[in-house]
Amino acid sequence: MSHYDCPCMEKCPLHYAMSVIGGKWKVQIVCALTNAGALRYNALRAKLDGISNTVLATSLRELEADGLVVRTVYPEVPVRVEYRPTEDCRALLPILEQLSDWAEARMAAAQPSEATLMLSLSKNNAVRFDK
Repeated sequence: MSHYDCPCMEKCPLHYAMSVIGGKWKVQIVCALTNAGALRYNALRAKLDGISNTVLATSLRELEADGLVVRTVYPEVPVRVEYRPTEDCRALLPILEQLSDWAEARMAAAQPSEATLMLSLSKNNAVRFDK
């Protein structure tokens, strides 16, 4: 049986993967940490325009619990905390790149060509002169 036959399985591996990396911000957090390496909380937050403190903190805790992020606390004053990707997280990056390529191709195919767009605009914005 293929693992793609999810309805027949008790536990779907794809469902599990999406539960780990799903959500509005988790993929962006994973990408930011993988590209930058170890980051402090505020540096990571600066890379994620629009994320709230609550969502970032919750997502980091979940990613840490799932083994994708390591949180390191340095015994300094003030306390310094850094987040870095694990090897499991780094192994996920090629898969996310493939997913990105797939989405990019679909987005390009879904966008109307410039000629089609111009024709549509000219038909919708036709000027009529009534006598």
